[in-house]
Order: sequence, then C-alpha cells, then structure tokens
Amino acid sequence: MGYESMQSAQRQSSESSIRLLIVARDPLERDRIGDLLGPEAGYELLDCSAMEQALLLLERERIDLLFLCLPARELLESAALLAIKRSNSCLPVIVLDDAIDDFTGRRLLSQSASDYLPLEQLDSDTLQRAIRYAIGTKRQDEEIDQLRHADPLTATGNRQYFYSKLLEALARIDSHGHRVALITIDLDGFRKLNDSLGHSVGDGVVQQLSRRLQDVLHDQVLARIGGDEFAIIHEVDADTDLRASTRELLASLMLGVSEPYRTGERETMLPSSIGVSFAPEHSREFDALIRQASQARQRAKQTHGCSYAIFETSRDSDPATHITLEPELWEALRQEQFVLFYQPRIDLRTGKIIGAEALMRWRHPERGLVQPDEFIPVAEKTGLIVPMGYWAIHQAGQDMRRFRDAGFRYGSIGVNLSFRQFKDEFLARTIRRIIDKNEIDPTRLEFELTESALFADETHVQSCLKELSELGIDFSLDDFGTGYSSFALLQKLPISTLKIDKSFVGGVNSSKDDEEIVRAVINLAHNLNKKVIAEGVENKAQLEFLIRHECDQVQGYFFSPPVPVEDFMRMLRNN
Repeated sequence: MGYESMQSAQRQSSESSIRLLIVARDPLERDRIGDLLGPEAGYELLDCSAMEQALLLLERERIDLLFLCLPARELLESAALLAIKRSNSCLPVIVLDDAIDDFTGRRLLSQSASDYLPLEQLDSDTLQRAIRYAIGTKRQDEEIDQLRHADPLTATGNRQYFYSKLLEALARIDSHGHRVALITIDLDGFRKLNDSLGHSVGDGVVQQLSRRLQDVLHDQVLARIGGDEFAIIHEVDADTDLRASTRELLASLMLGVSEPYRTGERETMLPSSIGVSFAPEHSREFDALIRQASQARQRAKQTHGCSYAIFETSRDSDPATHITLEPELWEALRQEQFVLFYQPRIDLRTGKIIGAEALMRWRHPERGLVQPDEFIPVAEKTGLIVPMGYWAIHQAGQDMRRFRDAGFRYGSIGVNLSFRQFKDEFLARTIRRIIDKNEIDPTRLEFELTESALFADETHVQSCLKELSELGIDFSLDDFGTGYSSFALLQKLPISTLKIDKSFVGGVNSSKDDEEIVRAVINLAHNLNKKVIAEGVENKAQLEFLIRHECDQVQGYFFSPPVPVEDFMRMLRNN
C-alpha cells in the first residue's frame, strides 16, 4: 500500500477494539488471562498454542498486544522475540512466566519484550495497568515509526520504508508464491531545472509528480528514494500474469506523468523515464533488482519523451561501460560524488547494534545511486581503489566523530581495505594522519580484509598490519571460506574477527554442506579466540540457526540494508 494508506490503516486500528493475542500451551493459562480481563473490558481475544501459529497470525491479522505464556528461557534461546520484532516493530509483547529472575528479565527487555509478569500471582488491576501502559507506548511508537518512514516533502514513504517493503515482498515469493515488479521513475532534465529555477520550484515539481503517481496507484507501495526518483513495488499472486499486469500499470503511469508541470508562472514539459525489473525472473536479490531497474531506466532515457524499459540481460549489461568508467570515477572523486552507507551489525546476545560496515555508493548525476559491484572492479583494476579507499577511511573517520559528538554508543566501524592499498608505502602513515585529524578512537576502527590481500605480499602485509595494530586498530577477514586462508597465518596476524560469507549463510537450512561450513567456521573462530560475524542474514530461519550455534554477530537485510549515515544515526539513537 502507499504510505498514506498505511497511516489510514493505523488510524482505523487505533479507533477499533483492542485485539489481544494469547500464546499458551496450557488452556488453563489462556482461560486465566480471560477471567482476569473479564468481558466488560471490551477486549477482543485471540489465542493459539505455538509461536509458529502466532507468527502466521501476526502476518494475517491486526494484533494490538501479544501475551506469551511460554518459558522465558525458551523464548530467549529460540530468538522468538527478535522474530516478532521483525514482523511488527511496534507490537508490545508481555511475557507471563513464574520463573523469571532479574537477569532473565533484563535479557527479555533487551530483546524487545515490553514487560514481564508472574502469571500465578497476577491480579486483574496489575494486568489492566500493564495493558494500558503497553498500548499507550505502542501508539507513541507508531507515531514515531510513521515519522521515521515518511518522506516530508511528498507524504509518501522514504527510502527506509521502501527497503523494508521490498524485502517483505521478496520474502513472499517463497512463502506465498507471489511475483514482484520493481518500477523506478524519474524526470529527464530535472537537475537542469533545479539549477536554473531554484530548489523551491524543483520541490514543487517533485510534489506534483508524487500526486500524479498516487492518483494512479491503488494497493502498490510508493516511496521517494532520491531527489526526483520514486520507486513502486507492484506485487501479484501466483495466479496473476506479472508481465501483463505490469504493462497495464505502466500504461496508466505513462498517461498520468505525460502532462506538463507547473513551474512558477509557466508550464514545463519534463518527460519521465521508467525502468522495470522482475522478481524472481531477473533476480531474487534486493541490490540486483534495484540495479537492474536503474539500468533499464537509463535505456528508457535514450528514447525522447516519456518512455519505459523492462530489464533485459542482453541489452542492459553492457561491457563497454567499463571503458568509459575510469575517467568518470576520477571526476566522481573530484566532485565528491561518493557517499558511505552503513549496514548495522547486531550482537546476538543482546539484539542491539554493536557496529556497522561502511560501504561505498556513487551518487551519479545522471544514473542515480550506483551500486559498488558496478564500479569497484574497475577501480581495483585501474588502481583508482587506492585514493577511493583513502577517501572512504577519511569519510568514515568524519562520521565516527559525529557519532561520538552525538553521544552514541556504536561499537566499531568496519571499512574495506583493498589489497592494492598495501602496495602504498605510506599506508600506515596516511591512516595515522586521518585518525589524528578526526580525533577518533582507533580502537573503534576496523579494517575488513579479503583473503587475497593477505597473500598478495605476505611479509609486507604482516608488517603493515602490525604497524596499524599498534595504533589500536582491529582487523576482520571478509568472506571467510571462499578463498585459501592458512590457519597458521590466521594465528600469526592480528585478525580479531572472521566474517562468514553470505553464500554459506544463505544455504543454511537448505544445504547440509553449507550448514557444516558455517558450524566449522564458528568453531574455528572461537577455538582461535576470535569473534565471528555472519553476513547476508535474510530470514528468521538463518538467524535461529546462527543463534543455536553461538555466532557472535550478524548483519544482513533481515535487520537492515545499508543506509545513509543520517538513517544509521537514527538507528543508533533508538538502539
């Protein structure tokens, strides 16, 4: 649904009766809660006997508060509370168990439980008071959540809202057999108009485009993800022809955006370009779908006037792009077009953010946000990765200073260090200068290395790592398991963390080989007194597997995609 529709649904929710879901294996416990509440309270009670049933109900029904009459330790060990939080971030959860000590209670609260109460000694007044407090907090959280996901200029969803909705839609491909079309749209010549007539006129045009899109859309998700760039998620069930349905929607969109825009005292024609990618036909991967829709939109721009293009592998993956990319990358460095996005890392003991990986993006003036797999290989090949890498370290240092000045606890920030940077004799000296200039704590800086970097020049790399380690900097080994690491070298080098490659994490619960590899890496890391981080966690089953096998930290789209620094700071504020 569109963002305004979501707000409307939440208003209707707050105005209707309060719906409570009770999860209890023992029917007597369920009946006891019903007796304590009494019929005159006006609550609508639903119940089930297992967490799996509860999670399905949370997907299908509006639930205002959840009672869990289950052993607290079982909830903590199964990551059930984290799964509920992922399903509905504002849902209040009250755990009812007679065997909760202070330590267990604190762990429940750290994993997003709202309250915990002893069931045997519970009376009606205490229960009613807990419900009133939890519901009041829920409504406040929903208001904050709306503000966090709203684009203030257009009243549509923002980038973070789009990320979460696309991830949910992709999950329904497996769970419900759905199909998804990702549609991105922007205005040709918008930047020129903005520069010539001013940002207030440009903002007015963006608002007009937003209203036109909202007039056409019904239950599709709409979000503004860039200056004049919007994204639409069009989802259909297994019985609907996705391509035919999308073409009908595109015809309506083209009609809606083809009229001139009011720009001050006159009207201006600004053609729209639209790009489309399909899941699972083109990809099931979040980043790939966005990139494919963007590539298709660039092809649409080659046609004069309003036009759209659907991604085609043969036409949109052009190797000639690499030939022209090197001078563009130099220009991007000079014009400060690169930005850092941050993907949070989650501590599995507490469920809280314990750090982040800094990932480079390119805000191209014509192509929009370019993903790293489109330009990093060219930068590595040409040697441009060295100045780009220094830029990333310097920018991460500036951002870390912002985090510190704001009083945030953020753990450590991981920055990728290319094997080419080790060829620079001034590497350690340059990094020391960046640390001193930004006045940051070097123990909060972590460099992520690839296995190829370790073997590029073993003696020289060891010397560099030793020098940087003496400053207090930590090191992690990225994509562990995909290369040829020597265990002896792992013990010799100052590497504190191993990162399990997402290709193995993606295979747990479906591939015995991948499960064995993940278990082996976790055991190896712990036996070597190193931490272990699992990358690419995308669903609850993967998370539960990693918790069971005592992985230390995770990162992935299940928790958050990489986000701009402002969004990451909001996460830290709410952490």
